[in-house]
Amino acid sequence: MRKLLTLATLFAILSLHARNPIIPRVSIFADHIVTIAQQENISFREAAQRVKALGYTGVDVWVTINPKEMQVLDELGFEHASAIVGIDYAKGNQAEWENRTLTFMKQHSFPRVLVVPGLLPKEGSEQLLEGVLHGMDLFSRKGYSSGLEVMIEDYDNPRSPCYNTEALDGMFKAAKRLKHTFDTGNYLYCGEDVLQALKHFRKRIAHVHLKDRVALYDGKSPAFGTGLVPMKDVISQLVMHGYKGWFCVEHFGSPHMLQDAETSIRNVLSVYDSLNTGK
Repeated sequence: MRKLLTLATLFAILSLHARNPIIPRVSIFADHIVTIAQQENISFREAAQRVKALGYTGVDVWVTINPKEMQVLDELGFEHASAIVGIDYAKGNQAEWENRTLTFMKQHSFPRVLVVPGLLPKEGSEQLLEGVLHGMDLFSRKGYSSGLEVMIEDYDNPRSPCYNTEALDGMFKAAKRLKHTFDTGNYLYCGEDVLQALKHFRKRIAHVHLKDRVALYDGKSPAFGTGLVPMKDVISQLVMHGYKGWFCVEHFGSPHMLQDAETSIRNVLSVYDSLNTGK
């Protein structure tokens, strides 16, 4: 009976989407646009125009982005999906970087920021981890009071304080206001099931990095939908459970960034088409 109800509910959702199509919100890293400009031997503006023509409507940027590049992105109408900042709380008080980040967020109207908290040393990491947790807690509260979402992702390095599900659980327990940037490829990197992780953290997810992998524990990131990540299941489950945020494609290190950007968004849009049509 439970299975029948589940199928019936799924059918009802698909029917609703068919009548009221869901519109994807797909962003790209500004760093990827820089890489496209370099690889194609064109200006940053022309690279951004090509990316926009592919269907990308948002952009994820580091708070240290070149102001001229930020201006170009704004002039072309890219929405501000997420900001990113590296704040190494293991090194102690980071008030300067926190203030710099909050100033950038306010100046450019970014609603959320992904914090990359640095790496822990091989020895003495437990004591330093307490400082990282405390710093993330205070900054996430500060961001929340300013109407901002402060996030962490599953980061693909064993020395990261947010490497896997266990580490992330510890972060979220210590910092109740923290949200999650769900990176689809990094769970595979640490040997975990991406769909199980999705189920586990679903209520925390505020942003998504669509990253694929060619092999377990491999750092290479091909175009999304061409590797091991169960692309359709990930996107479908998020949408079915009410996720309306951004999907940011990620393939750092790609030797063919423009081509991969085109393949990634085509695959994402294909999933949305199937959700809207029920096929």
